[in-house]
Amino acid sequence: MTLIECLVAMALVVVAAAIMSSAVRDGLAAQEDALALTLGGTAAESRVAEYLAKPYASIAAADATENVGAMTTPQGGAFSESYSRFGRRTIVSERSLTVPDFPGLSIPGYLIQVTVSDLWDGTERKIVALQRFRPRTIEDEIAAAAAGTP
Repeated sequence: MTLIECLVAMALVVVAAAIMSSAVRDGLAAQEDALALTLGGTAAESRVAEYLAKPYASIAAADATENVGAMTTPQGGAFSESYSRFGRRTIVSERSLTVPDFPGLSIPGYLIQVTVSDLWDGTERKIVALQRFRPRTIEDEIAAAAAGTP
């Protein structure tokens, strides 16, 4: 091989190494984002499940924020270290759900909205936003009547 051929071969190797390095870096960043989405979704679902499991009469309108690293499980314990970079906001509001296919039908209940965020380069970034509706069922009506509450 001549000197020129060696220089061209070296340049090709350097370019190929740079491309492969970039691909690995981008793959690791995508993996980190996927992990954040998975953990954020789990934290949001945990909070929604907590409210859906409560008796209807014990749910109340609320606006609660758990700062980064301060999220708690439904039992009041701390989440694992993996969740320490996340914060969560829960808004529970009394709403009526209207059903488009049935004019005039309105179902009372609570709208539960959970937003999970983290800090990315010093800025708060919304990871997951989840909302569920908890209707007031006939069983809830019967329980409220038996307890003497409206």
